[in-house]
Amino acid sequence: SQITRNFRKTLGELSLFADIAPRHLDDLVQGTCNVIYQKGQAVFRAGDIVSHLHVLVSGQIKLSLSCRRGNERVLELLDAGQSFGQAELFVSRPYLVSAIAVKPSHVLAIRRDTLFRVMADDPRISRRVIKILAQRQLETEADLVAQHSWSPGQRLLGYLLELAGPHRDASGETTVTLETSKKVLASRFDMQPETLSRNL
Repeated sequence: SQITRNFRKTLGELSLFADIAPRHLDDLVQGTCNVIYQKGQAVFRAGDIVSHLHVLVSGQIKLSLSCRRGNERVLELLDAGQSFGQAELFVSRPYLVSAIAVKPSHVLAIRRDTLFRVMADDPRISRRVIKILAQRQLETEADLVAQHSWSPGQRLLGYLLELAGPHRDASGETTVTLETSKKVLASRFDMQPETLSRNL
């Protein structure tokens, strides 16, 4: 069907599943759900039981936790092509954070048993998952270092430089577009929205 063809195409274009055998793509399609989340809807919440790997096809997702003061702390902003919820698939514990749509988002949810079966047949996928987990670990450690070594303004500047990319114009101007609300960005850098405005 058209839906199956679209699933195969979308999954096959993801770096996690690039160049895998057609039969493995077919297996993944059988265990994949296609979900559209509206702004503010939760893909999952802290405490939910883990059963799927999630892949963001379009839109934006924030990973966040609720603090004791009642406010939200945004830990990471995810863009199209990124997967999330991998670590929890390999341990028997619920999610520690919540995943919320920042804007309308298209997400593929791949069942754990399906993913594990395909991983067992194609070790490349296992290595790619390990690489993603390692990158997340390094990013978390870098974030902790930045929190203790940099001011919120310096961390915001680092984020803007990252958005500008490695080919930014060092001697002139590079334009970046902030696709996230001021409130979400402020939470990401542990600021009040007014402080974010002043730093910008």
